[in-house]
Amino acid sequence: MGNQTIVEEIKCKNIDVEYFSKRIIKDESLRNELVRQLLTNKDIMVYYHCFYVISRASEIRADLFYTYWHDFELLLSHKNSYHRDIGATIIANLVCADKNHYFYNIIDDYLMHINNDEKFMTAQCFVRNLAKIAKSTKDLWPKIVGILLAVDKNSSYPEKQRELLKSSILEVFDVVYEECDLKNEINSFIQAALTSSSPKTRKKAIELVKKYHLLKEEKEI
Repeated sequence: MGNQTIVEEIKCKNIDVEYFSKRIIKDESLRNELVRQLLTNKDIMVYYHCFYVISRASEIRADLFYTYWHDFELLLSHKNSYHRDIGATIIANLVCADKNHYFYNIIDDYLMHINNDEKFMTAQCFVRNLAKIAKSTKDLWPKIVGILLAVDKNSSYPEKQRELLKSSILEVFDVVYEECDLKNEINSFIQAALTSSSPKTRKKAIELVKKYHLLKEEKEI
């Protein structure tokens, strides 16, 4: 199958992501081509569909995509926010296979996007992916949790957006809560989120209060 034929299949509106993800897991040459198209093709229908496929496949077999780590890492500073989203997501998928500890070299840059990315939706993307990263980097929890706890102090976004961002932050805290040394600080953050101006954040805070029995009388919520 030629490269142009692959591109035409990939850009199809109704692309079968599961089908292609299974194919690139089995076929190294196709895997290489889809990564190349993701990184170089300027057609959003091509590179975003390649992203859908690679993201799914790397969730299943992160080890097969680890060889492209540095290519995906470059996307974190791409001028296009879509590409930064792609980089944030795939890097998060690969952290579980990070035998060379590459993520430890870029964590500060990764966390920077949470408070200061040009696009708020991209900041959300980086936070959401921290929930996945946290599952494989317990020794980095103090740094990750510390940054998230200080969102009100350090974030460049307006209050309305900060409050919405906290819903994603609470998702990360849910991952680390039971074994985190900063439990008291997280508890305070959760309690404050109960009165957030964001309904989504309030809903998640209520869920965590109930899950971890943070109020003696749950009916008060």
